[in-house]
Amino acid sequence: MKGLRLLGDYALEFLVVTLLLAISALLIIPFIPMVTGVTGFFRTDINTRRFKDIFVTIGKNIKIIIFYTLFQLVIIVFPVLNIYFFNTHPENTNYFVLAISCVALFVGVVYLVTAPTVIVNMNVKLRQLFYNGIMLLFGGFIRSIAALACAAGVVALILFYPYVLPVTLYAVPYAVSKLMNENFYVLKAKALKTSVFELKKQEKEDGYLDEIGEENEKI
Repeated sequence: MKGLRLLGDYALEFLVVTLLLAISALLIIPFIPMVTGVTGFFRTDINTRRFKDIFVTIGKNIKIIIFYTLFQLVIIVFPVLNIYFFNTHPENTNYFVLAISCVALFVGVVYLVTAPTVIVNMNVKLRQLFYNGIMLLFGGFIRSIAALACAAGVVALILFYPYVLPVTLYAVPYAVSKLMNENFYVLKAKALKTSVFELKKQEKEDGYLDEIGEENEKI
């Protein structure tokens, strides 16, 4: 019975998260805030997370999310449109613009992978977000490559096979958030000279304190 309940929980999550991300992607502007909210949602165990955590995460971090969204809209949307145009109209290809678009898109993908985890776990300003977003990649080389590959795969689908995109809207954010959150634990453990195990243990204890009314602030 427990296995069936867990399967049902994942199925419901898949439907709700996919629907929220699909709608926000169609509207474009809400997509980045929703990705950040979903990252906060996936940060906790499936037995304790609630769908309202998505919107609570957005609300708590709305100021930095606004600036982050504007940055991502410029550095991802316009390069994607340029690349898509050149791909469908090769006779009009401007290789200088194409090269700049590819570089900008890569930077955008890096921050799409790292920034939501930084926002969820830390109180940062935009400059600190950029710095910590890069530093987060050094929490684990293999995990970082895997997360970047997932995000790059989604961008490739947008450019070449957009009709396949909906099936990735749950799996990719889930995988990326788990990989980047593990990187965050590694870096935080090094900074505090402790172990990842001890950090996670302390987090569970803090979560219990939250339930009885204590306040647990982000670092």
